[in-house]
Order: sequence, then structure tokens, then C-alpha cells
Amino acid sequence: MILRFIGYFLYLRKLIGFPATVIFSFYYVVYKSGIIRPKIGMIPVGPIDFYFTSVKQFAGLFMEIFLKQYYYLKKTDLPIKVIDCGANIGVSLLYIKLMAPNAQVKCFEPNPAALAILNKNIQANGWGKDVSVRPYALGKTKGRAEFFVDRDEATSYGASLSKYMAGKHALVSFPVQIDRLSDYISGPIDFLKVDIEGAEFDVLEDLSENNKLADISQIQFEYHYHPKFFPKPLSEILEILKQAGFQTKIKEVKNPNLIARKDFLSASMVYGWKSGR
Repeated sequence: MILRFIGYFLYLRKLIGFPATVIFSFYYVVYKSGIIRPKIGMIPVGPIDFYFTSVKQFAGLFMEIFLKQYYYLKKTDLPIKVIDCGANIGVSLLYIKLMAPNAQVKCFEPNPAALAILNKNIQANGWGKDVSVRPYALGKTKGRAEFFVDRDEATSYGASLSKYMAGKHALVSFPVQIDRLSDYISGPIDFLKVDIEGAEFDVLEDLSENNKLADISQIQFEYHYHPKFFPKPLSEILEILKQAGFQTKIKEVKNPNLIARKDFLSASMVYGWKSGR
């Protein structure tokens, strides 16, 4: 545990500097301890003031995106083109803006509670010229559908068009608009991040059928498997990426050791890139 903490501290120090890492760590410990419980919390991450409503949700996303680097992005000052599908409250956007301050980012987030905090973070940090937000879920076809969210965690990053969380959490739902990602790609995209809780296959099929994968240099997404809710095998996704010219690498997030269970959820990170791009 101590060695892991030291490793995380050194990583953050390299990213945002020693003084900023100390300040961030202090705020983080205070929030995690429950000493203060604001309705909306704020934590400084280097030059960025980041807002959140749930310490648990922020800590989980920060661990995945920053410390475990699930969506690794090489540091650059170039105005790269990025799409963030499932932006939630903006932790992934925070990471993108620290690694690529001049990045032009399109965000998609249908959950109104998460969307409100995402917009607050964009406004507070002056990202409005570089970042656009669409309040839509994404799928293969346009339409409307019910969107399910943990009743006790309004900004939950497990929110989904599916009821796969019903066995573990009390859910509330509301109608959202579904749009096609292919309609928003009209030129080269340097980096596509997708974390949309089971809808990733529909999005990839949409991009493939409309020849938009040809415009994407790098793609990173979380693949979900569930026998009932998300039955599409990983092999089909990998074949779509292969046919589009991507090389791929897989990293298990949740180990598939209970595959026979009807309520089993498996998740893997899929990384795709094209040689020479």
C-alpha cells in the first residue's frame, strides 16, 4: 500500500509538479476522510480547479484515468482532435487537458446530473472555446430510449442504456436522445475515448458501416460483456478494428472467473492504433 501510494505520488509530481501534488493530496485526504462533505466539492489538480458531487465517484474515476492510465494519451501541445464518449463529470476531460492543453474535444454525456458538473468544470477552467458538449447517448441508430442511473449516485459512471446494474443498485430512469457518432466525424480524429457501459459495440458498428474508422488514428474503450445484457463477444469487436487497419491490445479490468453466472459482468480495456499514425 505504501509503495503504491509513493508510486502514485511520484507520477502526479511528474505530471503537475511537487507543490501541486502536495496540495492535491491534502484535499484528497480531507475529502476521503469525510471531514467535510460539501454538496459540490472542488479539488485543485495543478492549474485546474475540478468540481465533483461524489467523493466516491471522483476517486474511482481518478484512479482509473490518472493513476492506472486506462486512457493513456501522450503529452503534447498540438491542437489534437479528441472525442470523449461518456464524459461523465469530466475526469477524462481533465486528463486530456493536462496531457494536451490545446486539444479540441467533443464530449458526449446524456446524464443530466453528470452533464451539469461537466459544464461547470468546462466553464470554471475556460475550456469553452476548445470543448463542445452534446447531451446525447450514442448508438447505431437515432432515437430515444430509457437511460438508467444509480438512484443513490446521480453522477454514477455506471449509468447505461441497459439495466445491468439492477441486481446491485436501485435504479432510476429517464428518456434520452440517442445519436450516431458517425454524424459528428467529418475529418481526422487523433484520439477516440469510449466508455459508455455496453453501447460500445453499436457505436463501433455505426463507425464501421459509415467508413468513419478510417478517420481515427487511435481508439481506447472499455468493452463490457454480460451474458444477458451485453452478449456480443470481444472477438467481433476486434475483427471490426482489424478490418479498419487497427492493431490492438487487450487489458482485463474485471477477471472473467465467474463466466457461468448469469449476472456476471466482464470488462476489458481495448486499445487500437494504426501503424505510422
